[in-house]
Amino acid sequence: MRIAVLGAGVTGLAIAHRLARDHDVTVFEARDRAGGNIRTEEIDACRVEWGPNGWLDDEPRTLDLVRSLGLEPRLVRAREAAARRYVWRAGKLRLLPTKPQRFLASDCLPLRARLRVLLEPFAREAPNGDESVFDFAARRIGKGAAEVLVDAFVTGVYAGDPHRLSVKSAFPRLKALESEHGSLWKGARGKGFGPRGTLTSVDHGLQVLVDELARRVDLKLKTPWEQIEPREFDRVVCTLPASVAADLTDGLLGRLLRQIPAAPVAVVPLVFDEPLDVPEAFGFLAPRGQGLRILGALYDSSIFPHRAPAGLRLVRVMVGGRRDPEALDLENDALIETVARDLRQAWGFWKEPRSARVIRHTIGIAQYERGHAEVLARLAKATPPWLRLLGSSYGGVSINACVKEALEVAV
Repeated sequence: MRIAVLGAGVTGLAIAHRLARDHDVTVFEARDRAGGNIRTEEIDACRVEWGPNGWLDDEPRTLDLVRSLGLEPRLVRAREAAARRYVWRAGKLRLLPTKPQRFLASDCLPLRARLRVLLEPFAREAPNGDESVFDFAARRIGKGAAEVLVDAFVTGVYAGDPHRLSVKSAFPRLKALESEHGSLWKGARGKGFGPRGTLTSVDHGLQVLVDELARRVDLKLKTPWEQIEPREFDRVVCTLPASVAADLTDGLLGRLLRQIPAAPVAVVPLVFDEPLDVPEAFGFLAPRGQGLRILGALYDSSIFPHRAPAGLRLVRVMVGGRRDPEALDLENDALIETVARDLRQAWGFWKEPRSARVIRHTIGIAQYERGHAEVLARLAKATPPWLRLLGSSYGGVSINACVKEALEVAV
């Protein structure tokens, strides 16, 4: 069977690698490189990720893929210090508790909001319809926790708006805990709500993963997707973002694809000379309405020490998102100035970096907003049998979700 795969992001490369065992598969990419939003660049001797920082090691299919590429010896896992995460609230960076029993003693929320969280097992039942993440959180753990902790969580994963995201589509695990156990606390007992694995990457960055995948498939770069004639293939697998795929189609299919938006995000990597008086930690997130414009900062060289040589610190700051797309209209200098102002406020000081860059993702993170499940159901009916739609626009934005879907799909 002849199969065309549109898009050389991690989904397209992974499915091509899998299907090439039994079929004649060609991957077409309009740009001059593979990887999509995954890209590793050296800046001031630091390894800077343009997009994702890695994947959690709790998904066996990702590890299977890594092993098949011979990359397992090159895996690196986040330091224990990465378990320390902060949230910006009421003018101060506050350490998030790593264990539920430490929650009451934490200052991540005001006392009243912390006490309200304890009433979660007695929350009212879910209403009918597609509930937003914010409404779900406010109903179960209270408005105060929803406005700070859940807002920060949504910012970190989707750069999204919790009032618009669908809880059952964006965070199905939380919805399942409620459905199966009647309470988030009961369902997560002994497991917690945090990451279920350890953040993992490759020694020289995620570029190594996509380059190795690209090397093993039939890849055609700088090939505009509009030039591909579907009738020349038995099947077409489209892994492009929904908004891009929509421009290649018309009618009902195109209209449905346009209903899956993406949040634009700017990544601002900063390289500092030591000493830099910030803790060894994962970084911090900034909920909406707490005074900062940035979405948060990742202390990348604290998470993965190999990202920066001795004497340097690498920090990546995220700006924009679903609620602030105008941030990407700023010139580079203005964006860097915004980052400097907010970090000065969060850290209590500012130190000029030795280098600063701006990386723009105008089509950033897919948004699974209310009604997303219905859109997917209608897409399944509207998609012709020779076409498959896969990728982060549909069933999961993480590397793990993309790899799992790619390796499980049957064309």
